Amino acid sequence: MTPFETAISRIDAANAEDPNTVLVDGAARPAELVYSERMSLTLARLVPEASEALRLAARAQHLKRWTIPRDSYPMDRAGYHRWRGELKRRHAEWAGEILSGSGFDAETVQKVATLIRKENLKTDVESQTLEDVACLVFLQFYAADFAPKHDRAKMIGIVQKTWKKMSEEGQAAALALPLDPGVRAIVDEALASVARPVRAPVALKDVAVILAAHGDRGGENPNATLLAHCARLGSDRAFHSVSAGILRGEPLLEDSVRAALASGAKCLAVYPMFMAEGYFTRKVLTQRLAALEIPVDVHVLPPLGADPRLPDLMRAEALAAAEQAGVAAAAARLLVVGHGSKIGPASAEATRVVAAAIERAGGFGRVETAFLEEPEFLEDALRRDAGSPTIVSGFFSGDGLHAAEDVPEAIAETGAAAIYAGPIGKSERVTEMIRSTISGAFSVA
Repeated sequence: MTPFETAISRIDAANAEDPNTVLVDGAARPAELVYSERMSLTLARLVPEASEALRLAARAQHLKRWTIPRDSYPMDRAGYHRWRGELKRRHAEWAGEILSGSGFDAETVQKVATLIRKENLKTDVESQTLEDVACLVFLQFYAADFAPKHDRAKMIGIVQKTWKKMSEEGQAAALALPLDPGVRAIVDEALASVARPVRAPVALKDVAVILAAHGDRGGENPNATLLAHCARLGSDRAFHSVSAGILRGEPLLEDSVRAALASGAKCLAVYPMFMAEGYFTRKVLTQRLAALEIPVDVHVLPPLGADPRLPDLMRAEALAAAEQAGVAAAAARLLVVGHGSKIGPASAEATRVVAAAIERAGGFGRVETAFLEEPEFLEDALRRDAGSPTIVSGFFSGDGLHAAEDVPEAIAETGAAAIYAGPIGKSERVTEMIRSTISGAFSVA
């Protein structure tokens, strides 16, 4: 085994000794082992390309925590902070012993220890990411059981404190989680009573908006949807300027940034027209913007696919497509089709999160997912139930090759009884979602 595999195995073996158990799919399992697996799973969804050090820190976040119970310290605020401080120190120490014995060098051991101790939260991206992951795991897996033990006001306060610990990317991921309905209600109430965090006051007329996109391949009119959003956003001249910034195509991202700066923009708002936080948003887009050494503030907003309003919009448009086609939605299948990826889980996971939210809202007989680049492939999903009335909803930001050609061709080739509602990114209502997201990110000077 590699040093990484050896370390993970040893961390899991240590956590498997936890005498406390939780039920998972009807089976009792060691509580801290389950927690560590959930940390790893959540990290993989949030940052598919995470470093080994960050992945190890996530796995060892609660290493042997049961050996230092809360009641071993005074049950007051000071005792709580002493307990938490000791936990961080011991988790880092135990993880270091495992890593050293697994063949890791001193630099990696020290980096993992620093992450576990939550040092440099304000300056270390990986440290903040680990904090985001811990918050997401709490909200998705533990808040539902935690909430009944506290009154509602206290839970709202806990959620508000949790929210403040998270980065904007973490907050966007939290809004997209398939939360327990009771937890969702608490989160909604907590956020409604907290003023939106704002940056230094910036007048919207000083903000140059750039809709960043990968760029369409194929289709009758590549990037038409992207350019239409730009035109609608710029129609009321509320922003300094609105332009497209394409990673592969024209207008090129770098050219759009330079044009905005040359025209006197005092701030850039970059809105990623991507359906997931993944390789292109976290690495390619970030690196290309950094390489420009932009002299004004640049704010990269969460991508379109992470907008919590998107599931409701997709559901509404799919229901409208069913009604127009004379299909009874309650007896039909809604098939949410996404791109998927051979190199990371972010695209598929984002698609599944949206589909789960639509299913919770109801209206269709069942809701399923399918993908173009990974199983279950769209063609297979269509053939599997070709005779059932199906509405296909495209989890795509534009109408390029995948949305405009691949999906309709799959429906035609399989002979499925399916109606294509089109790519959600083409909806004019998406323009207003983008507008409100950008406007809400800035206070008006």
